[in-house]
Amino acid sequence: MLRRTALALVLCATSCTQADGPSATESPPPEQQEVLGRAEQAAESLETPGEANSIRFLEQSSFGPKLARGVAPAPVGTVERVMSVGITQSLTDQFALQPATPYDGESAQDLGSQFFQRAVTGEDQLRQRVAFALSQIFVVSQNGIPESTRTTYPDSKVALAGYMNLLSQHAFGNFRTLMEEVTKNPAMGRYLDMANNRAFDKNGNPIDPNENYAREMLQLFTLGTDKLNIDGTPLLDTNGNRQRAYTEEQVKAFAHTLSGWTWNATACPAKGAAGNTPDYKNPLMPCDNNHDKSRQVLLRGVTTAANGDITTHLTQAMNNVFNDANVPPFISKQLIQHLVTSNPTPGYVRRVANVFKDDGTGTRGNLQAVVRAILEDTEARGAQPAVALRPGFGHLRSPALFITNVVRWLGPTLDTATKDPGLKLSNWSKSMNQWVPRAPSVFSFYPPNAPLPGADGLVGPEFAILDTATITARANFLHEFLYANTAANAGITVDYDLLPSTNTELAAYLGRYWLHGTMAPELEQKLLTAMGDSRANTAIRKKKLALYLTFLSPSFQIQR
Repeated sequence: MLRRTALALVLCATSCTQADGPSATESPPPEQQEVLGRAEQAAESLETPGEANSIRFLEQSSFGPKLARGVAPAPVGTVERVMSVGITQSLTDQFALQPATPYDGESAQDLGSQFFQRAVTGEDQLRQRVAFALSQIFVVSQNGIPESTRTTYPDSKVALAGYMNLLSQHAFGNFRTLMEEVTKNPAMGRYLDMANNRAFDKNGNPIDPNENYAREMLQLFTLGTDKLNIDGTPLLDTNGNRQRAYTEEQVKAFAHTLSGWTWNATACPAKGAAGNTPDYKNPLMPCDNNHDKSRQVLLRGVTTAANGDITTHLTQAMNNVFNDANVPPFISKQLIQHLVTSNPTPGYVRRVANVFKDDGTGTRGNLQAVVRAILEDTEARGAQPAVALRPGFGHLRSPALFITNVVRWLGPTLDTATKDPGLKLSNWSKSMNQWVPRAPSVFSFYPPNAPLPGADGLVGPEFAILDTATITARANFLHEFLYANTAANAGITVDYDLLPSTNTELAAYLGRYWLHGTMAPELEQKLLTAMGDSRANTAIRKKKLALYLTFLSPSFQIQR
């Protein structure tokens, strides 16, 4: 039964992004979409958003909306709070919140458990959500950090805890600073061979350093493979062909420029000697005697200083990449994809990328300004997206976001004193092929350009890990969460009495909140029919059945 349900959902989910609108070839041109989008936004101010718009905002800026449930004043992160103070002020409030309790790599609690516990209960929702998006761009995986007998702590946990704290700390900072901090981070140093990447062999002879970090830094973290226009579309040459954003020679040049860093210690190893003992608690240490000081040709013909020291060359390399024209559209588009929609229009990307280039004060790379631009943009806002104008708008909720949205809507009590509810949530996500923070490769859990099945020209990154097994796991998670004792045994307690008791009221409630006014009449009728079945013979069975069907529906699985 569950497998048949899963297969039906696959078919529906892969087509639902186009079900309400024309094909991509029939959509209005970007200029018209932009004008129509602004007209739609003009009907509802950012300062006085309606309920549906507020819910959509929280879906995009947090790990799931919550209701205040009579608590006054409405807490930060609730629908009522956003409606009260507006979207602009809600963002200001979130930007002002400092990171929650740091991830602890020496705690007995798994990092995935810590992640889900913070995602469900943390107040700094936007910071965590942006940090989670950045973790899928600047990828480091706990699976890629081997244990060492030379340290006194668990290497992989301490390394990833520090890395996750770094992303949280810099989520609203400057992208240039984030680039350098990631480059010198010991977890990244191990994962992509930045640590102990020497320019000399043990006899002191020059060698070509490892190119791993240099290549992924260009390809995945900053530029992408093709040159881009400011709106994220490919920048074509005079013959209409795509152009490479960098060359193999430039990868080699960056590898030489970034050589010589090692684990933090009291002294550098000798020229060509093995590196220091791993240290995952401090940034990598510069060692000139293992660095290639020669002049290198980087992007756009910019050269590094001849006979330059290691820190000078690092600065020159970071500045060179940071100021490349590809960075604003490449990073802006991926952040939009993670927060709002897999297929933003070129106009949406252009508007955000221009803020990346200049936040209005002459500053480039201000991530706080970029995030605000993404979430306040006309294409993100409104009571509901104009799907007919934006084919493919929205994105499939990744396993982690699917789980946290389900849990946060139900407002459970988590027993973290005697149980480990975060671990159960983490294991459910793992069963759907998103085991935080253990991405299977440097390409994260899914690539940003994964095609949307059955939709020519559209992408659907999260669909790359959706198959009959993982969508069955989604259904099994819901069934286990709602019907088994698993959740309660893990310390997750839900008060179902908070939900309306009559069938019609419950269906209306789920449509109003869970689907922010977009429930199709067909789905509403299915809920009423199911709850009216004689086998749903108690109030609690009716409620759980309605929740199960709503959460499993493509209308909820696709965040719009």
